[in-house]
Amino acid sequence: MSENLSEADESVLEEIRETTGVSYDPDTRTVEFTDVKNDTEQYISLVEYLIEQDYIEKDDLPVSAKRAQTRYLINSSASHENRDMVRPSEVGESAFLETNHDTASKKRYASKFIEDFVLGR
Repeated sequence: MSENLSEADESVLEEIRETTGVSYDPDTRTVEFTDVKNDTEQYISLVEYLIEQDYIEKDDLPVSAKRAQTRYLINSSASHENRDMVRPSEVGESAFLETNHDTASKKRYASKFIEDFVLGR
């Protein structure tokens, strides 16, 4: 792993990889989806894990895309600010993940979730 990570962060990233198959590289700040045929399954699995482990809590919702503040990535309802999500997946109690993204976007958002809610906590 990276020299810049604490042992706690390294341990959590390893647990995320083992549990969800999502591998995060702190040096390039990117994720790779492995172990399944469908990247959406791993994207969902990562967010479910982060919610189950209380890295993402109800008070954190909604989580927006950087450039589209009214298009939510994760929300407490299956909607954006003024319209329904296209392909929502329930990822926890009263938590919905928008999965209508291409693979590159899912990887970018997965990295964002790890950086914003896991590392350094």
